[in-house]
Amino acid sequence: MPLTRSERNLVTVLALITMSGPMSLTILFPALPSLEADFLISRELAQFTTSLATLILAPAVLIYGPLADRFGRRPPLLGALLLLCAGSVVCIFSPNVETLITGRCLQGLGAAGCITLARVMLRDAFGQKRLPRMLAILTMAMMVGPMAAPALSGYLTESFGWRSIFIFLAAFFVALLAMFARIRETFAPKKAGNRRAFRALLGNPRFLRYAFATGMIVGGYYCFGSGAPHVVETMLGHSPTTYGLWTMAVSSFYFFGTMSSMWLGPRLGVNGSMMLGMTLTTAAAVALLAMLYYWEWSLTVLFIGMAPWAFASGIFMPNAQAGSLTSAGPHAGTASAITAFLQHVFGAIGMQLVGTVLIDTPYPMVYCVLLFCALTLACVASRAGSLRRAVRRSAAPSRK
Repeated sequence: MPLTRSERNLVTVLALITMSGPMSLTILFPALPSLEADFLISRELAQFTTSLATLILAPAVLIYGPLADRFGRRPPLLGALLLLCAGSVVCIFSPNVETLITGRCLQGLGAAGCITLARVMLRDAFGQKRLPRMLAILTMAMMVGPMAAPALSGYLTESFGWRSIFIFLAAFFVALLAMFARIRETFAPKKAGNRRAFRALLGNPRFLRYAFATGMIVGGYYCFGSGAPHVVETMLGHSPTTYGLWTMAVSSFYFFGTMSSMWLGPRLGVNGSMMLGMTLTTAAAVALLAMLYYWEWSLTVLFIGMAPWAFASGIFMPNAQAGSLTSAGPHAGTASAITAFLQHVFGAIGMQLVGTVLIDTPYPMVYCVLLFCALTLACVASRAGSLRRAVRRSAAPSRK
């Protein structure tokens, strides 16, 4: 069924909002070595400018979800966009790393609302049947945006300094506010029992399986996203622009994986597609580790090895997101909040873990990615026969 003009506008704006949250957090990755030199700080403290913002984002999403269920989607989402603008302005004029961290935390609070509420508005507008395909678009924005942003931020850092990143972000968020002003409310507010919603969802094993799986794979992504700049720029001696361009190339594989999920989803189902995606993702992490040991580590080996990982993650994420929302019943806002909370808890853990163990080789970073992949696969495989049953079911009509 083709989308109407108003539906296309809604999806476009929600995709940009979804992209803006994680992009605002990951866009600083290529500039981390510059922050170390500019503020004369340690690698761990530079990493803190991103990991603390992500960690603050985690509890913040738990506030946005219930607010959206009670007061509607637009008011809290408008507040989130304003926080992103304010945080960017603080970062532009930060005289020291403490002020920069404060601005980044404001961005984290704003990003929490963007990540939580955009997909809830999509569920309101499109319902359960069309949701997985629409979520595939938002998931592409959520992951492709942050993966492509380092190419831009690498160029900005190299050409104009790291503060230019936040000038770009401030202008982008102002434009996004103007676009969002034309979007109508998608939900009739009602006073609901938020505690009851949390109790119902935390006692729902099906929902928790999807939510934890989504969170852990994001942790694996942040392990690579936060560790790779130090490997590429500090250990291998390449420029931030080079890192950004290679990251953008890898993001295209995630795009193709997400497009594939639109075709695989109706055939394998949510569970089957998740199992396929995570099996391939874990295998890709193992293959990358083997390539690094066999050919030694280089820029080419590192990013070519991550390309299949990105493709398989693109198959996995839209289905895991759809599963968490559709298994939540009437508590979509709270469900989105819990899922986003877990994503960013695991993301913050992954970033700080890599910042601690990454010393003079990329192997600890890849081991961390593999660890999160194995944990996610174990979570998905709690219904081990899902992929096998899905393949049999999809093949059944062809035998008739």
